[in-house]
Amino acid sequence: MVQLSERKNEESATIKNRQWWKEAVVYQIYPKSFYDSNGDGIGDLKGVIQKLDYLKELGIDVIWLSPVYKSPMDDNGYDISDYQAIAEEFGSMEDMDLLIHEAKKRDIKIIMDLVVNHTSDEHEWFIESKSDVNHPKRDWYIWRNGREDGTPPNNWKSIFGGSCWEYDEQTGQYYLHAFSKKQPDLNWENPDLRNAVHKMVTWWLDKGISGFRVDAITFIKKRQDFEDIFADSHDGMNVIETNQQGIHEFLSELSKEAFTSHDILTVAEAPGVSHKELPIYAGEDGHFSMLFEFDHVDLDVGKEGKWYEPYNWNLLDFKKAISDSQTFYNNTGWGALYLENHDQPRSLNKFIKPEDIGPIPAKMLATVYFLLKGTPFIYQGQEIGMTNVEYPSIEHYNDLASIDQYYSALKEGFSKEEALAAIWRRSRDNSRTPMQWNHSEYAGFSQGTPWLEINPNYSSINVENALKDRNSLFYFYKNLISLRKSSPYSDVIAFGKYEDMFKDSLQIMAYTREFNDKKIAVIANFDNKELTLNLDFNIKKVILSNYDHLELHLNQIKLRPYESIVCEIDLSF
Repeated sequence: MVQLSERKNEESATIKNRQWWKEAVVYQIYPKSFYDSNGDGIGDLKGVIQKLDYLKELGIDVIWLSPVYKSPMDDNGYDISDYQAIAEEFGSMEDMDLLIHEAKKRDIKIIMDLVVNHTSDEHEWFIESKSDVNHPKRDWYIWRNGREDGTPPNNWKSIFGGSCWEYDEQTGQYYLHAFSKKQPDLNWENPDLRNAVHKMVTWWLDKGISGFRVDAITFIKKRQDFEDIFADSHDGMNVIETNQQGIHEFLSELSKEAFTSHDILTVAEAPGVSHKELPIYAGEDGHFSMLFEFDHVDLDVGKEGKWYEPYNWNLLDFKKAISDSQTFYNNTGWGALYLENHDQPRSLNKFIKPEDIGPIPAKMLATVYFLLKGTPFIYQGQEIGMTNVEYPSIEHYNDLASIDQYYSALKEGFSKEEALAAIWRRSRDNSRTPMQWNHSEYAGFSQGTPWLEINPNYSSINVENALKDRNSLFYFYKNLISLRKSSPYSDVIAFGKYEDMFKDSLQIMAYTREFNDKKIAVIANFDNKELTLNLDFNIKKVILSNYDHLELHLNQIKLRPYESIVCEIDLSF
């Protein structure tokens, strides 16, 4: 009895400490591909405004808006030339203000991308920095002399391939870029630079946004010895290291000086963070509200990150990645739940056999990730079952990473067909194809030719069809959102303890969530064959299923291909 009383006290304390983002659902918009309001083939802010009622119907609470800042668009807006201006192709600052206002009217908050590892080489800061070695902003970026033989300062490799050092003839030094050469890295060692970043963040929060998705944040701290690192490939280079010692001083300062002034959601893209470091990043007193983890979505990528040398994974790998982080969040911190985003291929292609892709498996995937502990993120088009695209040649692709991976594969002896197959599987353009609104020309995305080719399956997979079919994936996501936000099970889903079941099964993923004497089970069949499961509990009530009719008994259930159920467990036995 004492233990039960203590547990209830702990659970009551958790409820008292509710934070709005713990019970929210986030929808990511990639503006360039969402909806084009003016017929130029590029999505824009007015297009987002016109689709707010659609998002309200879905039931989401927050829009994560990928970058709309002024940019030359070398990396689709992640190369920012002015943090306090809107790119012309997306509209104006007045449009941004109107979006914030119109979203607020519908009880929808806006969070933006915060890209502060680097800027564009066309940013005023960099133009000043490269103008003179003695300029006050010279040290706002990372400059170094080359080696005596005229080669770059070290063997650090860019994420997009090649050296991460670019020579500047005007000043005779190299500047560092972890990504594209048009994305020079900021020097976070400089306190004036950090102060400028803090002021910019506060400016946006004062404008009325509700937080940030923080891009590539573990890159901001560099090794200060700038020595060569062990080469991991034939080119004698190694990708620049992340999450270096000393980074927490920068992140603590950013949180204190900028984030804590407002009640906001912050979610960090933080590659290189181990589970033991999660409390520092996303614990109760962490730098961020939550962070995106990669173990469960990058299962098919080997340690060297080569798409053309995929790692053969199975369901046990996926379940372990999920369970490791969920078990951690039982004790502290908060998870960011996702299967898709603008940097990932579509989840149906990743987790489901090609011949089985369809609404039933899509609903199963939605169930599995949506009811874990954390804040769920839906990526545009995920709610209607959009899939990967297979363009006929590399010339059709826009993504810098895809182009680099393709030509790297050719250099290592792979055929054009093998290289292209890797791009079909992993390209970031898979998720960047324009949103499929209806079956009209260009999928209703634009009146003009889209910036990226439409997926040919738009005539069958589109929003118009989804809204007409009450049994569609769209309405299934709507039901999942209602289950999280306004059902008798909302608290158990938001705050309940996670525990996995059928841990060693290669076909079944299952887990329980328990809170305040209520317990639910989520059970999913990842196979295209029927399975019978014997349960060690009795089912009190079936809450949700992706099939119309269930075949179950009190403690036995027969699962059809890709079937998933959510049920309440009878605790009276």
